[in-house]
Parts: sequence; structure tokens; C-alpha cells
Amino acid sequence: MSYLPQGFATRDVGIIVLSEPVPTSVVSEYVQLPTANMVDTLANQTPVDLVGYGVQVQTRGGGPPVWTGQRVRLFAPTQLVSGNFKHGDEFIRLTANPGQGKGGSCFGDSGGPDLLAGTDTVLAVNSYVTNGNCSGVTYSQRVDIPDVLAWINTFLD
Repeated sequence: MSYLPQGFATRDVGIIVLSEPVPTSVVSEYVQLPTANMVDTLANQTPVDLVGYGVQVQTRGGGPPVWTGQRVRLFAPTQLVSGNFKHGDEFIRLTANPGQGKGGSCFGDSGGPDLLAGTDTVLAVNSYVTNGNCSGVTYSQRVDIPDVLAWINTFLD
């Protein structure tokens, strides 16, 4: 079942404007924006790389499970689950199954980039998971929507 959590915001994309350029000695590469509607051209099981700072460990005992772990940047290979679903015009759907060498996003990963695997092209940003175990599928706000790309480009030189 594909649904948005009640009250969930769409077009949940943000920009950070720095007051000074970042020296190339600190950052030598930047992400690239996708072409408009690029996600619509991708096949089912297209590899996607997730980046985030979310939780990694679920602690059980003495009450409801609690997600913990260091807040460090992590990477998880996953795959696009293509096909028609209720909010496919706004979100991409990705596997969130840690088996078979795949991963997913979890609490704290929101806003992290979803990159076309092996590239610097941002397809989407991590948005939400559909259960408390961060398993099954995960959803990310598409960046390739023409209105979103146009808004992002207002910040670029």
C-alpha cells in the first residue's frame, strides 16, 4: 500500500545558502542535478545509492524498541521499485531490505541524497519509511520534477 503519512509535506526539498564558498581543498566534487523527469526513464531495480545520518541499531527490552547509534554519514546501496503507485509523481519508492547487499533509509536520514548508483546525480532526497522497523520500502521526494528543478536553479549562478 502506498500512502503519505497524514499531514506529510510534499515538495520537501531545501537549500542551504553559504555565506562563503567552500574551498576546493575541503570539497572537490559536488552533486549534479538530474534532467527533468529522469526518474520516469529508469527501469525497475535501477541501483540507487542512499546517503544519510540516521540510526543503525534497534535496542529491545524494557519497553518499546528504541533506535540508537552514532550519527555518522552512512551509505546504503538499494534499488528503485518502479511502477505506478499513488504518489509516484512526487516520490520514488526504494527497497529497504538489508538482505542481499541492499539497504534502506531510517529515522534521521531525511534530506539525505538518493544518487543514481555510481554517479553524483541526485534523483531524490530521503523522506519517509512506512514502518517502525525501517524495512520493506522507503520513499524519497523526487528532485527531477520540473517545478523543483526550477526552484533549485533560482539559487545557482
